[in-house]
Amino acid sequence: MDYPATYRAKAAAADPSAAAFAFSWASMKTLRVLIIEDHRDTAATLAQWVTTAGHDVKICYTGFQAEQALPGYRPDVVLLDIGLPDMNGWELAPLLRRENSSLMVVAVTAYQTWEDRRKSKDAGIDLHLGKPVHRKNVLRLLDTAAAG
Repeated sequence: MDYPATYRAKAAAADPSAAAFAFSWASMKTLRVLIIEDHRDTAATLAQWVTTAGHDVKICYTGFQAEQALPGYRPDVVLLDIGLPDMNGWELAPLLRRENSSLMVVAVTAYQTWEDRRKSKDAGIDLHLGKPVHRKNVLRLLDTAAAG
């Protein structure tokens, strides 16, 4: 699902805390963020946070959907669940990297052991965030990606 600019504007207006992030909209580039998450409520929440920060979003609910969307969407950042229904995020991450080696890949997952974090690192995932993820952490990483 794509969230166009009109949705982003409505989301920002509906969220009073959006004003705190408005200063960065003009000075930072708009990111294309691919959310790969099978839990629809989680995906929708992440999408709202991302669009409120002024970025474009595409949601995929399976690894297969993400593989199909990747060439046409060309994201700057991927928020990746590890426990997907058709493949795990550790299998998907190298496929994402093949399309764009500079892509920022962030695991957003309930898998939180040290072994899980090691697997994320080995798969080429840049950052491993445990669920429940905090909004401020997602916004910080997007601000960092947009500024860099």
